[in-house]
Amino acid sequence: MSRRRQRVDVEGGIHHVMNRGVNRQVVFFADRDRIEFGRVLGEIHERFGVETLAYCLMPNHYHLLLRCPDGGLSDAMQHLGSTFTRRTNDRVGRDGPLFRGRFHAIHVADDVYLKWVVRYIHRNALDLGDVGAGDEYRWSSYRTYLGLRAAPPFLNVQFLTEMFDWDPARLRGFTDDGYTPRPGRLDEFISFAIWNELSLFGDDDGDTSQRLDRTIRTLLEDPGGMSDAERAARYRARRKLREDPATRRVHDSLLQLLGRAGRAA
Repeated sequence: MSRRRQRVDVEGGIHHVMNRGVNRQVVFFADRDRIEFGRVLGEIHERFGVETLAYCLMPNHYHLLLRCPDGGLSDAMQHLGSTFTRRTNDRVGRDGPLFRGRFHAIHVADDVYLKWVVRYIHRNALDLGDVGAGDEYRWSSYRTYLGLRAAPPFLNVQFLTEMFDWDPARLRGFTDDGYTPRPGRLDEFISFAIWNELSLFGDDDGDTSQRLDRTIRTLLEDPGGMSDAERAARYRARRKLREDPATRRVHDSLLQLLGRAGRAA
C-alpha cells in the first residue's frame, strides 16, 4: 500500500476534523464556551462556506464532520481555532493555546468511512461516565438528527438525512445498534487510529505519524508474492509491533475499529 498525501482543501470535500486540548486538558470550561464554539462554526459557514454536517463537543476535544463546497478548510479551521481560543481566554482570564497544535483532518473519500464516522461522532459522548445514551447528550448533533430539537444555524442536516431515506428511526437504529465497517480501503481508518494514539500518548511531529502509517500498512499487506525487500520490511514491522508500544496501540486500535480480533503479525 502506498501512502496517500492528506488532502484538506478539496472543493466539495467532506472532512472528519478533530483536535484535543493541550496536555489533554479541558477546552470547554462551561456551557457558554460550547455555545461560543457553535457561534464560530456559524462564522466559518458565513465567511468560508464551510458546512457542519455533524459534531460532538467533549470536555477536552471535539469531532466535526465538515463539508467544504469551495475548499478552504485550512483557512476556516484557522479562524475557528484562533477565534475560539482568543474569546475563551478573554472570558476565563488565561493565556496561551487551548489546543495541541494544528487540527487533524481526514478527507472522507468513501461512504463506508462517512457512515462510520457519523455513528462514531454521535456515540462519542458514551465515553463519559454519566451519559447512558447518545440522545441524552446536549452537545452533539445527534438529538437534532432524531428530530428532538431544532437545528442550530451552523448545522446542515439535509446531506446526511438523505443517506437514511429521511427517516430518523433508521438513523437511530444504525447509531444505536452494533455496526462493523467493511471498508474496501483503509486510509481513513488508519489515519484516525494514528491520530487517536498520538493525541492520547504522544506528539505528532509528522515523522512519527508517517512512520506509524508505513509500519501499519506493511503489517496489513498480503505476504503472498512479496519480494525479498518487502519480506524484510514486514519482518521489521512485526518486530516493531512486538517492541514499540505506539505501534502496538495503533494496530490494536485499528483492529478494534474494524471489529477484528487478534494481530495481523
